[in-house]
Amino acid sequence: MHQYYIYGIGIHSEIKLYNLVETPVAPDVTIHYGPLPEDIIARTARGITSTMSPDRIWFRNHIGHFIIRNGNEILVHPLEGATEKDLASFLLGWSISFLFLQRGYSAIHCSAIEIDHNRAALIAGVSGAGKSTTALSLIDAGYRYLADDIIMVQPSPDMMIHPGFPLQKVCRNLTEQINPVNLFYIDERKDKFAYYNTADFCSEPRKLTTMIMLEQHNDDTIRVEELTGFAKWNCVLQNLFLLDAYKRFDYPSEEKARTLELAGKLSIYQISRPVGKDTVKKVRDIIINLLKENPKEA
Repeated sequence: MHQYYIYGIGIHSEIKLYNLVETPVAPDVTIHYGPLPEDIIARTARGITSTMSPDRIWFRNHIGHFIIRNGNEILVHPLEGATEKDLASFLLGWSISFLFLQRGYSAIHCSAIEIDHNRAALIAGVSGAGKSTTALSLIDAGYRYLADDIIMVQPSPDMMIHPGFPLQKVCRNLTEQINPVNLFYIDERKDKFAYYNTADFCSEPRKLTTMIMLEQHNDDTIRVEELTGFAKWNCVLQNLFLLDAYKRFDYPSEEKARTLELAGKLSIYQISRPVGKDTVKKVRDIIINLLKENPKEA
C-alpha cells in the first residue's frame, strides 16, 4: 500500500498517486481495486453511468468505475487499457472531491495562498483569467501556497483549510521562469506543465478569510469590486470543483447550505483585468493591499 497525507487526512492506496510524495501515516481513507457490485453491473447494462446516495457515489468514465463510500473508501474498477496514471488523475480530482463531500467539505477550484501565520486566501478564476500566473507572482513576492488546484473547505466551525500537496501548475508561457529540469508535462488539453515546489509550500492549516475572483474584460483599466449578497454566493458556486459533475447528479442540498455559509463568512473581491495586457504585477500589488486592509482575526 502507498501512503499519503493530503488535505488533513491519511490515505492508504493500492494505486500509486503520481505527483504525491509518500508519507508514513495512519489511514483515514483507503483506495483499492475491487469487483463491481451487482447493482452497478445492472445499471451499467441499462446505460446508467452514475448514481448518488448519502453513503455511496458512483461514476463511470472512459477510464473505469469509481465508487466512493462513507467518506473513507474509494473502490476502483478500471476498464481495459487504463493505466495507473490515468486512474490517479481521476482519483485526485472528482473521486477525492466526492469523498470530501461525504465528509462535509466543499471542493473549491482555486489556488490557496497563506496571508500570514494565521490566515489564507483563495485565488480563483475562469480558465485564462490568470489564476496560476497571479499565484506564482504572489509566491515570488514571498507568499507561500497551500494548494494550486483544489482546496477542501468546511465552513463550520472555524473555516480552517488543510494543505493539499506541493505541486504547482504553470502555463507554457511561464515555463521559462522555472528550471526546466524540474518541469514535467501534465495536460495536453490545456497545455500545462507542473513542478514540485516544497520550498514555498505551507504545510500547516490556516483559517480561510478571503477569496479573490479574477476575470478579464475589454477595456484598459483594472477594476476592483468587493462583492456582496447574491454575487458572493454565485462566486463561490461557480468555483465549485464538482460543478460540472453536478450535471450528472442533483446539486446536493448540503452543498447548497455550505456555499451559502462560505459566502456569508468570506470577504470576496472581484478583480477584472484587461485582455491582452501584462498586468500581473499590478494585480498582485492590488491583492497584497486588499489582504493587508482586510485583517480578520484568526
